[in-house]
Formats: sequence, structure tokens, C-alpha cells
Amino acid sequence: MINTVSAVSLGLVILAGGRSSRMGRDKAALPWRGATLLTDLIQRSQGVAFDEIVVSANRPPDLSALPSELSSCVRVVADNYQGCGPLSGMEAAFRACTCSYCLVLSVDLPFYDFSPVKQILPELAQMPQVDLFLPMSESRPQPLAAIYRRGPALEAVQAALNAGKRRVLSIADALTVRILNDAGAPILYKNVNTPAAYKAALAIDANRRRAVPVVSLSAARSGEGKTSLAVQVIAELTRRGYAVAYVKSTHHHRCREKRGSDTDRAMQAGAVQALLCGPDDVAAGECKEEALLRLAQQTAADVAIVESRSHGPFPVLYIDGPEPPPMHPDHITAVIGRGSDPSFRYIALEPIDCLCGYILYLTTS
Repeated sequence: MINTVSAVSLGLVILAGGRSSRMGRDKAALPWRGATLLTDLIQRSQGVAFDEIVVSANRPPDLSALPSELSSCVRVVADNYQGCGPLSGMEAAFRACTCSYCLVLSVDLPFYDFSPVKQILPELAQMPQVDLFLPMSESRPQPLAAIYRRGPALEAVQAALNAGKRRVLSIADALTVRILNDAGAPILYKNVNTPAAYKAALAIDANRRRAVPVVSLSAARSGEGKTSLAVQVIAELTRRGYAVAYVKSTHHHRCREKRGSDTDRAMQAGAVQALLCGPDDVAAGECKEEALLRLAQQTAADVAIVESRSHGPFPVLYIDGPEPPPMHPDHITAVIGRGSDPSFRYIALEPIDCLCGYILYLTTS
């Protein structure tokens, strides 16, 4: 735990009262690591000795995943200004909190690890003239992952709301700001605002737990370009310096490698290993998806590309076609093609750079 200087107190404010209109359901309640986005964030916050935890929410949040001694320390407050976005949540939380400083976090930051706070804590008592410690990530300010001096910030928020302003950064002109340019990896500030972003976050989290991160390529039927696409991806990722393995699902028994086969094409494209997974490679009590993932984990690669029509391990990139996908939509992280379903991210087949960039995002973040 981090000890603060006695003259300085630090509270945690979590903004969980948004309407989640783009997500279509309450973001705070989304399942995450056996809990929810909200309760997992609260549990992760225990690495810092916050004096108070205040959750801004306009409906009672489910805190049942928290230990009782922790949930009893969480104060929930509702907005005093309705329909005014994050500023209204900040206003209610700042009024309820008694700490001299508050870390304000949006609830939809599943990878925030509190490292920026730990770095700045020892300096808080030495810089009373700073009202806002504002992280910058990829040249973008992050006001919903920032530390505010509560008194001046509350006055600035109330003034902005009374003037009809809604942007969080509109209060910065009234505050003394210190920019934090070295504020941690960009993934810390990735929001989960849409179903597609949520599935991408789930994919990143799953791949972080694997020895070899995996992305599967799928299509509704054979002949729709899975192997050709895999070969292009392997060639481009290899060109970028990554060691790529290729695992292909097949229904054939006792497969043999031969010149011009899919595995041979993968090796010619630069794959460090190319494996087939047939019925004989599935262990007792194991499903095909588990066997494909197990084989991928045995490769000496930075990334494994799995090709399977319907058994590829999550996350799946689906090549769009005239027939519906052969797996549940929740298994699909992105669609290679064009469309407007908000549940998916759509990626054009050309140029291959965009697809490879997304694959690296899912596997190396």
C-alpha cells in the first residue's frame, strides 16, 4: 500500500452514472475478470491507500462481487445536475468527498493499473499550487483519469455547469494544470464505450493470460479466402519483425505435409512453425477449440494465427460472406468486410496494414 503525506488526503472518484448509450447496456455492470468493470476497478484500486472511495451513479450499482469490508467503504452518490455528462458526476462526487485531492476515473477503463497515481503521490504535498494533474496519452489529454485538487475543481465544475458547459476540459482554464507526459502505456486509457470495444478488451485480456497470444481467422465455408488471408498476415507480421506461428484446423486424419499445402504456404510466407490440428490431435475430454489453443501455446512464436471455420479460439476475425457466421456472435471480435452492426468492428481487407495493426492491438497490448 502507498502511504501519503499526513497533510494530504487522496480520494478515488469513479464515474459510473453515464447512460451507456453507445454500449446499449450499463457499462459498470459488464462482466470482467469474474466481477464487473466497476467492482474490478475498485478491487484494483486497493494497491493505493485511498482515504475515500466515491462512486457517482444514478442507480444503485451491484457491489456484491466485493468483499463486505470493502463494499461498506464505498459511498454512492447521484447527480445533482441531470443529463450533464461526466461534469455532473464529478460535481456530486466532489461535494460528497472530503479529501484534499481526488483521482477521477471513468468506470470503463479495464486496463488502468494506477501506476500514474503511484508515481505522483509523493509529490502532492510539495505542489499545493497544482489543481489538476492531467495525463497525456498519444498526445491526447485524459481528464477522466486525472488527479484534481478537490476545492478548486469543485468550484470550476459548478461554474461550468451553471454556464451550460458540458466538456470536462472546459474547467481546465480555471485551474492550475500540470501535464503528465510520461503517464503510462496508452492501453491504460483505452475506454470501453461500444460492444466492439468491449470484445476487443476481452480479447486483449485473454491474450495477456496466454504464453502465445492468438487470433483466429474464420469464414462460413471453405473457399472464402482464410488461408490466403492468413498467408498475407503472416508475411506482413514477419516483415514487421514478429515470429508468427500458423495452426490450421482440418477434418482429415493422419495428415501429411506436402508442397503447396496450406501449411507449406504459411512457412513460405515466413511462419516459424505451421501445425495441423486434425481429429487425432484432439485429446480425450478436449474439444477442437481447446486443442487448437493448446497447439498454439506450444509454438515458439510471438503471435499465433489459427485458421478454422468454426472452432477457432477467441478472439475470432470473421471473413464476411453471404452465409451467417458458424459461431456465436460474442465469439467474433471483428468482421473483415463492410457492415454497420455496432456489435462488431469492421475492417477492410485492403490494405493489409490495417488488419495487421488490429491483430497486433489484440495480441501485444
